[in-house]
Amino acid sequence: MMKKNFLAVALATSITASLCACGGSKPTDTTVAAVGDSKTEETAATAAEVAGDYKIGIMTTTVSQSEESYRAAEMLEKQHPDKIVLATFPDKFATEQETTISTALSLASDPDIKAIIFSQAVQGTAAACQKIREVRPDILLIAAGYQDDAATTSANCDIFYHSNVPKMGFQMVDELSDMGAKTFIHYSFPRHLAWQPTADRLQNMKDRCAELGLTLVETTTPDPMSDAGVSGTQQFVLEDVPRSVDKYGVETAFFGTNTAQQEPMIKCVVDTKSYFTYPSDPSPFVGFPSALGIEVPDDKLYDTEYMMNAIKEKLASVDMTGHMGTWTAPLMTLFMTGSYEYAEAFCEGKTNGEKLDVDVFKTALGEAAGAEVDVENIVDSGTTYDNGFFIMCSYERF
Repeated sequence: MMKKNFLAVALATSITASLCACGGSKPTDTTVAAVGDSKTEETAATAAEVAGDYKIGIMTTTVSQSEESYRAAEMLEKQHPDKIVLATFPDKFATEQETTISTALSLASDPDIKAIIFSQAVQGTAAACQKIREVRPDILLIAAGYQDDAATTSANCDIFYHSNVPKMGFQMVDELSDMGAKTFIHYSFPRHLAWQPTADRLQNMKDRCAELGLTLVETTTPDPMSDAGVSGTQQFVLEDVPRSVDKYGVETAFFGTNTAQQEPMIKCVVDTKSYFTYPSDPSPFVGFPSALGIEVPDDKLYDTEYMMNAIKEKLASVDMTGHMGTWTAPLMTLFMTGSYEYAEAFCEGKTNGEKLDVDVFKTALGEAAGAEVDVENIVDSGTTYDNGFFIMCSYERF
C-alpha cells in the first residue's frame, strides 16, 4: 500500500538542502579537517553562500484548467519562497502558444534560475523549451504531463514524462469488469485523440473490453478549448450520463479524457448508481470533493489519506461503495513534487553531472509518492525515448 500522506513527506524532504554548487556540479567535499583550519572555514562559508544561490522556475496551468496542479505548485512556493518562481500557462494555451513562449523566456531571463518545471506541460511547451535552449542551454528543462508529440518534446526537453496512459486502458477495464460493469462509455474529442498515447489507451480499452465481454461506446463531447468552452463540455456530460444509463442500464461505467468532465460525471454517476473508473488525471483531489460536496479544512487540503477516507465515507452514505476508485498517489501533485525533488537534486550537484540521472529521477518520484513508482521508458510509434518516461501507481477502490 502506498503511503497516503505523501505530499507532506515530499515537501518535508525537499526542504533539505546540502551545501553544493548548482548546475549539476559535483557535491562539495565533506571531509572533516582539523579544527581551526582557516582554509576549511573559508570553504564552508563559501559553500553556505552557494547553497542558496539558485532558483527553480515552475510553469503550471491555472486553477480553471487543473486546480490540483496549481495548488501543488503554490504549496511548494510557500514551502520554498526564496527558491521558487511561479508562472502560469494561458488558459487557452492551444491557441496562445506565443504567450506560453514569452512567459517561459521571462523565467529563463533570471540568471539565478537553474531549472524550470513545466507541469502540466501543455501544447506549446516543447516550442518554449526550444527557445529557452537558444539563450540558456544550461537550464534543466522538465516537462511533466507532456502534451506535445514525444519526438518534439524529447528533442527540446531534458526530461519528459507522463502517467502511463496506454497501460491505464488495461487497468481501468480490469477494475470495471471486477466491479461488475457491462458497458463502458468513453468521453473525448478529436484534439485529445490526436495525441498518440490517448489513442493507444483507447485501443487498449477496446481490446480488453473485447477480452472481458464489456461493450465500449465512444462518445464525442465538446472540446473545452472550443467556442463551447468548459461549460459546454460539462453540460453535455450532465445530460449524456443519465441518458446513457437509461439506454444501457446501471451497469454502465464512464471515463472522460478531460479534467473539466470529471465533476459533472461523478455527480451523475452517484445519482444514477452507475460506475466511474477514475479521473483522467488519477487523484482523489480531482472532481471528487466538489461533486460529492466534501468540505476540506485548510489543514487537510493536501492530506491524501484524509481525502481518500472522506470520499469512502461519502460514497458509503449513498450506497455507492465499490463503484469508483482512483490512484493512491495524486497524479498532478506527484508530477509537481517529484519534479521539484529532482530539480533540487540537480541544482545541488546530487545527480551524475548530467541533466538526466535515471536512478536519481526514479528515487525522487518514489520519495514524492511515499512508495515505489513503476517507471518505464516511453515507446511511441516504435521509438524508445531514453529521456522520456511513463509512470504508474496502484489503484484503490472506494
